[in-house]
Amino acid sequence: MKILAICDPTRYDRPPLDVPTFYQYLAQKTEIDFFHIPSDRVFANPPESPLIQVAPVTGMLSYERFLELGNFADFPISLQEIDLIFCRTLKPFPLGYLRQLQNWEKFVKFVNSPTGKQEQIQADFLLKVAEAFIPDTIVTADWQEAVEFFTKYNIIVAKQVNSCGGRGIFKIEYLEGKFQVDNFLTGVREFTLFSEVMNYLQQSQNDPLIFMRYLTRVDAGDKRIVVVDGEIYGAYIRRSASGHWINNVSKDGECFLAEITSEEKEAIAETVDAYRDRGLHTLGYDFLMDEAGKWRISEINAGNIGGFARLELLTSQPIMARLLTWLVEFAQRP
Repeated sequence: MKILAICDPTRYDRPPLDVPTFYQYLAQKTEIDFFHIPSDRVFANPPESPLIQVAPVTGMLSYERFLELGNFADFPISLQEIDLIFCRTLKPFPLGYLRQLQNWEKFVKFVNSPTGKQEQIQADFLLKVAEAFIPDTIVTADWQEAVEFFTKYNIIVAKQVNSCGGRGIFKIEYLEGKFQVDNFLTGVREFTLFSEVMNYLQQSQNDPLIFMRYLTRVDAGDKRIVVVDGEIYGAYIRRSASGHWINNVSKDGECFLAEITSEEKEAIAETVDAYRDRGLHTLGYDFLMDEAGKWRISEINAGNIGGFARLELLTSQPIMARLLTWLVEFAQRP
């Protein structure tokens, strides 16, 4: 069994994170021929060519060795020899990245279809699939529509679709005669006009943005439920140690095991097939608590999700082994 993973190791700045742990686990499995290709090497060959160069990954893989894997991607192989590809590249995806991987789909199976991912990454996908389970939401590239939505709720959240780890999430409110836009990386920026807010959020690209009603119970944390091919692996809560409105591990989020309610199971059951039908099999459902104490979907992350290593750490259960068993079974499906 040959499995190829794609990522940029240098984007993972701590050993316990999900992708380094995943690599270390598969590297030790003698029944698996495990290979790595750096994200930027996806573009190395012509789009129609099945030939790539990879780094074999075997034995005890230290974190330091993981970071250097890109230097060893010189082993030639054909995509037709590979049984399964697990793309673990962090967003934002480079221009043309998914399109190049779509060319690879002619030769090899993916854990998460690049064609399906191209559709799922569109701003209106979550609204179409999960409208009944998310806070009030609009998707627009028009600042006038956005400011009308803001006027309705006074505090809203804006989301860029090609981002991860809270980097593309912004809280917008109006204080002391200014629109204040808060992001955990860039801090608070102030604007006089909402059209200026929109330009800042769109980064001059005129792309549609997701605008969602802000839920004030963010102090309860952000619940991540890990789902693989429709099966729930477990759940944990990420809660900011400093009380920040973003509860993200990459900032200062602390993690605790969580129960999964019948309402959350229903929300997953009602939405998961929209992803499976598009060949998207590893999902991270994120829930936030509303004012009534109900957990509501805030995001459904598809593809390269975190949570496997975290659940194994919190539960002392063989989550990675369960994932590998599924990967092998999935690769053998017609």
